[in-house]
Amino acid sequence: MSTSLLAVLKSIVLPPGGLVTALLFAALLWRWWPRAAIAFAFAVSLAFIALCMPRVSLWLSAPIERIAPAPASDWRGAQAIVVLGGGRASALPGRSRERVNLDTFARIAEAARISRHTRLPILVTGGRPGGERRSEAQLMNDALIETFGMPPRWLENHSHNTRENALYSALILREHEVRKVILVTSAFHMARAERNFERLGFEVVPAPVSFSSAPPGLRGWLPSSLGLAQSQRALHEYLGWIAGR
Repeated sequence: MSTSLLAVLKSIVLPPGGLVTALLFAALLWRWWPRAAIAFAFAVSLAFIALCMPRVSLWLSAPIERIAPAPASDWRGAQAIVVLGGGRASALPGRSRERVNLDTFARIAEAARISRHTRLPILVTGGRPGGERRSEAQLMNDALIETFGMPPRWLENHSHNTRENALYSALILREHEVRKVILVTSAFHMARAERNFERLGFEVVPAPVSFSSAPPGLRGWLPSSLGLAQSQRALHEYLGWIAGR
């Protein structure tokens, strides 16, 4: 399946696009079963409100954010740090240049921190899933150099998804006889990423970042963009698990 088609399918299934899709379906039902259409639209609206609640998004995220960062003692014997790309912030003509997004920046910041302690080389992995001019790996390379003064040793520029991140990174790492890696990615993504690298025979030390959160008290139950974003990425990850299996 092409990357662009996959992006379209995600946009009409995951929130907020999924809400529009469901309401359009309810409109089609109205002609033959108006009561069922109203009930369906009401249920969809309630579900959408729930997905916008940070506490609900935490409940959805808990099963996929189950892997905690490994203690520093587990870094012993590791031969490289692998950082998976998490997206980019597109350029605005005349105002800004293309760069990594906040999710990816949190990953490379953690990789830089670990590398300062361990002196291990860094591999960054991420291609051009949308046909962009520069790969995510190249953008991560720029950020590591400009912000932390730490150029990665290896760039993997061709992967479009988590499985390919592991597959193409493995080709580079095996050339240098690397078998144990410290894997850096977002907490919601770590379980699936770890599984893909372990399937290829690597010993993985997890270093997840950016765990989901919620405001305390009543604010955690109030719909917000934070809750919606966290719910969306949790549902996206569940779809990734289903596709991977």
